Amino acid sequence: MRKVFREIQLGRVTLTLSEIAEIKTYSLEAFQEFGEPEEIDYSLDLIIHVLKYIETKNEFPKNSSDVYELVKSIADCICQYLQNNIEYLTKIDLIFEECPGRTAIVRKSYDDFYINLRGNNYKVYDIYQGYSIVDKDKNGNGLLIQHFEKGIYAKGEICMLEIVKRNSRHRQDDFIQYGKNIVYFEKRYPFEWKKDSNEFLITPEKSPVKCCEGRKSDKNCELSGKEFWWCYGRKCFNANQNYQESSSWKKYSLRDFIKILNLPFDENGYYIFVSEINRLNRLLERIKCVDCTKVLRPSKQTNFGFYRVSHFKCNDENCVSHSKEIYLTHCLNSKCTNVIDERVAKRCPNGFIICDICGSCCSNQQFVRRIENLESNGQKPPQKLVDLKSEEKGHWENAECFCYKCQNEMSEKGDNYYCPNCKVSYSRNNVYVKFFKGYQMAKNKKMQARQNSEKPPN
Repeated sequence: MRKVFREIQLGRVTLTLSEIAEIKTYSLEAFQEFGEPEEIDYSLDLIIHVLKYIETKNEFPKNSSDVYELVKSIADCICQYLQNNIEYLTKIDLIFEECPGRTAIVRKSYDDFYINLRGNNYKVYDIYQGYSIVDKDKNGNGLLIQHFEKGIYAKGEICMLEIVKRNSRHRQDDFIQYGKNIVYFEKRYPFEWKKDSNEFLITPEKSPVKCCEGRKSDKNCELSGKEFWWCYGRKCFNANQNYQESSSWKKYSLRDFIKILNLPFDENGYYIFVSEINRLNRLLERIKCVDCTKVLRPSKQTNFGFYRVSHFKCNDENCVSHSKEIYLTHCLNSKCTNVIDERVAKRCPNGFIICDICGSCCSNQQFVRRIENLESNGQKPPQKLVDLKSEEKGHWENAECFCYKCQNEMSEKGDNYYCPNCKVSYSRNNVYVKFFKGYQMAKNKKMQARQNSEKPPN
């Protein structure tokens, strides 16, 4: 199909979308003629469906509600294609631009050294390695010595600098001489020390999504002066959002097809659309039974409307989990890409499933939204939900974080949230409660209440 669009872009052929839609695609029956296929590819059908949708509407969806209608139509298209044979359901591939990894920014001093590794720059950090106590007295008290070694964070992984010499010192951390290699899984990769006068460093990070969905900021970055795109609450400085020339036709994406056909396009709406498809594909990764591995079915709908569905079940009568309802939904935290799965995580004291990545569970805003949604559909909200809203019991606003394994409240340890029973830890970089603007005030209020409760009565 990309070859066809290259010829259109070069002006060698003239084809309408109706003529392009006549390109031979394989139906479910055609695949089944050769036996039961392990996998079915209906990507071309979906791409043509999206292009025809835009042409028919004579505009590209501009907001979330319009994008929802487009995604809903894609779900209907898949249903019609698969004829309810959802065991063939696969991730939706609309040939969006892939995310090569987020290119982020970190602060540094003008005199800080950093390293260049394989063309990328990385800030060097002192990575905590533990502690020792020297000059102990008879009670075991002594001088606390913290131990650090230098390393970098490379796309979510900690990589340490090669140590070529180490001298122990009695009342200080060890003296360490470093080599010119990064050690990763016992392999060595050479790097170069660098230094510049900037107070920032552009550095690569692990990709949070498969396809680029960054939203370009109206303002440039205050620290660097560079343009950037918002990507899950962090800045990205090299979004993969460029149109391709005919010489790079093998890299054509859906937006290239739209441009070549002179169809209506909206930049903001397009990346809302990409975000929704990314979101839906993450959900599709989870809708398999952990016992028999077959695809789960929506438990509260007769047809296969998988978009916006949260309750699933296994229909295999021979499976031990037959008809057992399973709740799947997207994380409450907009900066987290995790799918909440009750097979993995338990519920907080308010009855909401805890995210096993960022620890999110419930908020006062969430209670309000749920009540409004129920009332708009003519349903009466449960009294417990009404009470949670009126009493403002949301754990986000109250700086309360719970372990997804044992449900116990977690405590802060080195800015991370930690459960000593299960050894579960939520990183300070993504733990949900810390994104609340009034976090410190709520935390102090909670600590004061705890101290008051521990005071002996007069």
